[in-house]
Amino acid sequence: METLQKEQLAGLLEFENEDILCRFTDMYDVSDSEARDILQETLKFLYISQIPGTFIPDDLLIIDEMWHNMILFTPEYHRFSQKHFKKYFHHIPAKKEEKKKRILELNTNPEKARKDYLEKLEALISITYDYLGEDTVKKWFQVYPKKYSKEHIKALRK
Repeated sequence: METLQKEQLAGLLEFENEDILCRFTDMYDVSDSEARDILQETLKFLYISQIPGTFIPDDLLIIDEMWHNMILFTPEYHRFSQKHFKKYFHHIPAKKEEKKKRILELNTNPEKARKDYLEKLEALISITYDYLGEDTVKKWFQVYPKKYSKEHIKALRK
């Protein structure tokens, strides 16, 4: 398993950008403090995303939305990536072939597809716990699924 440095996390969590936060609150009906909190959670997610296999499940789509928002400020995101990751930290969504394969697996062997997904989710929860602690696990996998479901995110969109 990949080993991450706690100093890197501390540096990431110091990042703040008023333009990123302002655009997010322009796009979503959330308070400034809520946007700051989502940014902090996004930074934590980026930290663990250095571990291969880490992915954004639907329950964490609000984090994905903030990450997209960060990337739109391309020069700032580039500097941020270089500073914290020593390279441009790419956001790579699932490719068409990967999606087709997943749909095929769901249709031909739903039991196996569900088992595979649950194994990936279990690994993500374990990584989250190991590197970010119990409070983050509770927030991401108990609070966020209710507070930021797909439907609720749509309702928050201005």
